[in-house]
Amino acid sequence: MAPSSSSSSSSSNCSFLQPHLPDECWESVFKHLNHPHHLEPLSLVARRFFSLTNRIRTHLTISDHILPHLPALLRRFTNLTSIKLTPDINADIDALLSQIASFDLPSLHSLDISNQRTFPSHGLRHFSKKFPTLKSLNCSRTQPDLVLISECFPNLEEINVSYTYPSSVTDLHVKALASGLKKLRKVDLSGSYICGDSSFFTFCQNWVFLEALVVRGNGFLSEIGIANAIRQRPQLRSLAVRMGNVKLELIHALVSLKDLTCLDLSYSSISDEALCAIEEGGLRFTELSLQNCLEYGYSGISCLLRKCKYLQYLDLQGTQFLNDECVIELSLLLGNLNVVKLSGNENLTDLSLFTIMRNCPLITEIRMDSTSVGKLKLEGDCLVVNSHLKFLYLAHNKWLDDGSVTMLASVCPNLEMIDLTYCRKVSKGAIDVLRRCCKIQHMDLAHLGCDLPLFQFQFRVNFEVPILFVLNLSRCRISDEELSLISKSCYRLKELNLDYCDKITENGIKQVVKNCKQLRMISLYGCEKVCSDVVAWMIFARPSLRKIGAPPQFHFADDGQQDLFLRRGCFVAL
Repeated sequence: MAPSSSSSSSSSNCSFLQPHLPDECWESVFKHLNHPHHLEPLSLVARRFFSLTNRIRTHLTISDHILPHLPALLRRFTNLTSIKLTPDINADIDALLSQIASFDLPSLHSLDISNQRTFPSHGLRHFSKKFPTLKSLNCSRTQPDLVLISECFPNLEEINVSYTYPSSVTDLHVKALASGLKKLRKVDLSGSYICGDSSFFTFCQNWVFLEALVVRGNGFLSEIGIANAIRQRPQLRSLAVRMGNVKLELIHALVSLKDLTCLDLSYSSISDEALCAIEEGGLRFTELSLQNCLEYGYSGISCLLRKCKYLQYLDLQGTQFLNDECVIELSLLLGNLNVVKLSGNENLTDLSLFTIMRNCPLITEIRMDSTSVGKLKLEGDCLVVNSHLKFLYLAHNKWLDDGSVTMLASVCPNLEMIDLTYCRKVSKGAIDVLRRCCKIQHMDLAHLGCDLPLFQFQFRVNFEVPILFVLNLSRCRISDEELSLISKSCYRLKELNLDYCDKITENGIKQVVKNCKQLRMISLYGCEKVCSDVVAWMIFARPSLRKIGAPPQFHFADDGQQDLFLRRGCFVAL
């Protein structure tokens, strides 16, 4: 809601203190904020900021807890470009789409209705009359009416019909998708029953603007069928395909796509000879994914990467032949790498992690879940500070301990997110991350320190952590006292997960609600010692709350109580 008249004097004072910048400058500043939730405090500063933050909100996810407020939100955020319906939404989807169509949203061009129980044919017809120029539609895991889609939205440029099961598949459906949607640039047909060799060839013939194509898990497609079809679209830039065995027929088709920069062959079988054949084709990849691929080895991947000087994204998860020596040699070829994923490779240790940080100076994200990071204790010349690294995923590393995590915190000063889920020997090390990484915003610490004796486990934060917004402490052995200290230090928390923290009570929860004035979500599933009365108290004590995962003892007194909570803007999930 807009600032009230009673706050006009304070708004005037704030306006007086604001630099006299044009609205365009303020908009540019606000757009750099990482999450829409960060705009709320700004919207309360002054009427001018309220208006600006309304204008720059472009995405809206509609779930149960915002349904009562939907009309107000659609009137407020008139520059929305995309709307998504959550899969478990408890609403008549046809009526909901008709309701959205009654509002003036001139910039809306993307709709996500994936994972819905029924396909909203009536609602989409009504929706299309208001938004005939819709550019993106996601109806994954539904039973879509392809004829209706092609009739209602002929201007679509992106469509996701993956894992769809139309009630019938006929030539009419294929023709509708192929000829009725001639502007398509990005298509996901993974697991779709509408896609056999003949229909896929027809699609590629007709989609003359196609640039990105995903066809994973299509049992009706053969390698020759895919090869023949993609040759019809030499301008393809991105291709994701899963094959039981990638043979030369497909390789020859791939190398004919001279604009191809993104290739995903995850869960396929591909030989070293095939990878070298791709390298000989001279393709200049920026993204490459071989996650859980079989048959190839180090000679094949090293041969391919020697020509990938511009590679920015590399996924080699589940590549069992990889070891530290391989990663050391490959990293020398990857000077422009931004993201690397190496999870599920048990032969990789700290040496691989620190080598990537040293040899790939532009790296921003490293995923090494379920590896052997922590097994080697490195020091000296092996440790190099990397100021670019922002996202570090180290879940399920059984060797990782406090010393290893503290060492990482010392060389990654600009971390924004770290995942230490199931790192069962870590407790104080996580606190060192909070202390040393002043930009940390998201920490996942589920099952933290579960292998430590109780007297060794400690999670006492007694210093300010001003921009930590998301914290997962599920199944941690924290007490009310520790939780109170966390809430005082991490007072800007927006999301807190305390599932199955069996030592905490409502006293600790009340301290969190009291200290964290921007809290939007708190989850208390399995918290046996938290009484049910605290749910209603939280909703009325902290108006910012939007979702509560209720403790086991909680049950709605009646339907009226649930409606009351929703009117207060908070959804309570049992």
